[in-house]
Amino acid sequence: MDKNEYLLNEGGSTKAGARVCAAKRWRVLAAGLVLAVGGIWLLLHQMLGRSGNSTDEYALGALKSDKVQVELFVMSRCPDAIKVETVFNSVVRELYPILDIQLNFIAKPNPNATYGAECKHGDDECRGNIDELCALAHGGDLPLFWRFLNCLNSHSGDIGSDPDLSLKCASSAGLDTEAFISCALQAEGRELFRQSVENAQFAGVNTSATVFIDGHLRCVEDGGWRDCLGGHSASDFIRDICAAYKGSRSRPSICAEYPPVV
Repeated sequence: MDKNEYLLNEGGSTKAGARVCAAKRWRVLAAGLVLAVGGIWLLLHQMLGRSGNSTDEYALGALKSDKVQVELFVMSRCPDAIKVETVFNSVVRELYPILDIQLNFIAKPNPNATYGAECKHGDDECRGNIDELCALAHGGDLPLFWRFLNCLNSHSGDIGSDPDLSLKCASSAGLDTEAFISCALQAEGRELFRQSVENAQFAGVNTSATVFIDGHLRCVEDGGWRDCLGGHSASDFIRDICAAYKGSRSRPSICAEYPPVV
């Protein structure tokens, strides 16, 4: 018995009047949901106050939580992206309780492409992008995901081309491998990839690797560092993230080394 047959059979003994009332209730709830979503969408546009063409003012990620939002605009097989992710090893280790990292992959949308987009380094890179997004979505916490990412990056030439590598890295990092595989092989992974590509386009970013902190351009690595006001070392990023944190939880102890500027 498939899902639809199950639902039909489960409702077979319900009286016709109850079905009508239920249908009306669902129509009312649906209408309310549409209005609520529309209101939220309008509020977001008002808060952002931009069309998405300004990279310096991209602030969508900053609405998620009271953690500091770090967005990495990258490509999974890009040497510059791997360089930035390596710099962030100690940043994640020291600051993960106050840190929220989002991956936005740079690619060209194409509904006829294998994965719905064209990646600079081919379909293997698109596949690697999806694997990384699924690991982030089902990693449990940021340090677990970062272990997965370091594992992949240590075999960068095989990213996306060797499915055993992704599974091995997921297992060794302590991820929920069943959830990871389900995401990577089904529609969820492609949807995460589609959304990440849209985020990069909305921000107007087309260079891997680009770093945003709380919706603002912080640094670019593109065959060399540029636009990195405040530096590009791990300690520079730690200092700026500590300064940006305004949440209610205790700051990581390392933030005491970077007292706020009065």
